[in-house]
Amino acid sequence: MRRDALRLATLTAALAAAAGACSDGPVGLVHVDPRLAAEIPIAPNYGIHDTYVRDGIAFVAAWNTGVIIFDVGDGRAGGSPEHPVEISRLVPSANDVPGGPAVHNAWWFKDPSTGSARYLFLGQEGPGAVGQSSTGDIHVLDVSDLANPVEVAGLRIPGAGAHNFWMDESAAVLYAAYYNAGVIAVDVSGELAGDLSDRVIATVAPGGAGATFTWGVQLAAGALWASDMVSGFWKLDPATLSPIGGGQNVETRWGADLWVRPPMAYTGTWGGVARDGSFGNLVNVWSVSGSEPVLVDSIVVDQVRTVSDLQVSEDGALLAVTAEKGDGAGLHLYSLADPAHPVRVASIPVEAGLHTGTVATIAGRIYVFAARNPPSPALMIYDVTPEP
Repeated sequence: MRRDALRLATLTAALAAAAGACSDGPVGLVHVDPRLAAEIPIAPNYGIHDTYVRDGIAFVAAWNTGVIIFDVGDGRAGGSPEHPVEISRLVPSANDVPGGPAVHNAWWFKDPSTGSARYLFLGQEGPGAVGQSSTGDIHVLDVSDLANPVEVAGLRIPGAGAHNFWMDESAAVLYAAYYNAGVIAVDVSGELAGDLSDRVIATVAPGGAGATFTWGVQLAAGALWASDMVSGFWKLDPATLSPIGGGQNVETRWGADLWVRPPMAYTGTWGGVARDGSFGNLVNVWSVSGSEPVLVDSIVVDQVRTVSDLQVSEDGALLAVTAEKGDGAGLHLYSLADPAHPVRVASIPVEAGLHTGTVATIAGRIYVFAARNPPSPALMIYDVTPEP
């Protein structure tokens, strides 16, 4: 009863906050006419997963092809989003994980205290079973020379596999969602070499043993937010990783990706068939202005079975959603004129589906870097800049 009362009080506060957010958000619906800016085929060695974009450099996680580094606006190789130019590539070690290097995701660490941009963190996704088991390590590359990356360090959590990352760069702490191991925090300050196991400073399985399978994490508004496939959307203490709110709040579907832009957050759902027989076709909208996340809306993405990735544009005007499996597979764009209630304003169908999508602003324009699934995997770059 106490928890129900807390949820009711928090929901009331959340709705008031959401109404306030609407008045401060962009005025009127955003109008978008998305176009394909570039298509870069990726070897069907599974293909392509995440793309991390920063300062005009794109790090493409190309599974067993390794990580491919492109100039997409940095200028060092004359690249742009319309004409990406490859700088280098590297296939990291497999570390005896079945399935090979399986480069899944990346984070380019820029240390604000030193100005160094030396290290690239890679996640390796080995075989696993949703809600039960996972494999795969964290690999660290020295990319001080982007044309010649070198693998220098790594981290293995026994019995579990890495998924998505976030960093507190000012504190030099890497947060990693580690599926059945939950969330870990790693000290990545100073020189990195060899086995980083002694650098793990905190761990948590937010749903408890046997009920945790964490997809992703994000640092925002003084908290670490975690989307767990089994146990829901959590608010964690960034220092200790102790749960301080949320959880057990997505009960009918597997949870998936997250994006937090206070006072709202957005989470996806995954899977051909979810726990209650429903598809993973929802985007859940949360207020995160109170003591715990509170659901304020749920949006059905028509004719899809998985909402694979989502992200808000830097200006807060657009929510980009990539979707798979079904006639609605592809890229969906939502106006955040009312951040609590996104409205779809454009879609691009992609028959094979888009597995991931990263939003980046380059030279004043907004792009989505998306991963087209096999049988013809490719990095798909869409210009989604709103019309004047």
